[in-house]
Amino acid sequence: MDDQAFAALARLQSRIQSLKLLPRTGWLQRGLRDVESVAEHSFGVATLALIVGDLHPGLDRGRLLAIALLHDLAEALVGDLPASARRLFGAVAKHAAERQAMVELLGALPQGDGYLALWEEYSQGSSPEARLIKALDQLEMLGQTLAYEQAGARNLDEFWEEHGSWGEEFPLVRALADQLRAEHRALAR
Repeated sequence: MDDQAFAALARLQSRIQSLKLLPRTGWLQRGLRDVESVAEHSFGVATLALIVGDLHPGLDRGRLLAIALLHDLAEALVGDLPASARRLFGAVAKHAAERQAMVELLGALPQGDGYLALWEEYSQGSSPEARLIKALDQLEMLGQTLAYEQAGARNLDEFWEEHGSWGEEFPLVRALADQLRAEHRALAR
């Protein structure tokens, strides 16, 4: 590894560490305290990818895990933009900023182009692996919402709104989401 690639890897390692301290902003905006970090969320998505991915034998486990680990890496530079900010900036501007962050984070690494391609695949939902990670990203968020509600949080109904049509492609993920929704409804009674 040359000096430039080593320096890039050292910078990346530091940025990955920062994700452990970066809270998920949407929870903070709703007045929750001691919320999960971006790294904790990414761990949840990656763990779901490992387990649920094995139940879809046509999918590539390595690609699933790589996409899961990369899917929110740009937040190390752009921060965790809540839905309200994403609506104001727009999808094109958000994607451009995140892509620029990914290039800065990964571009000097020997395999940086490959990682960037996997992130783009996720961003565009252009493969079954990427679409499963998008679905698991939503599922993990629903699970966290329920956990906060079980701990006493209220007024999180907007997190239960439907996001995408992943249920048709991944019925197991849809069934898991439906189970979480049923627990949410039972808790709300």
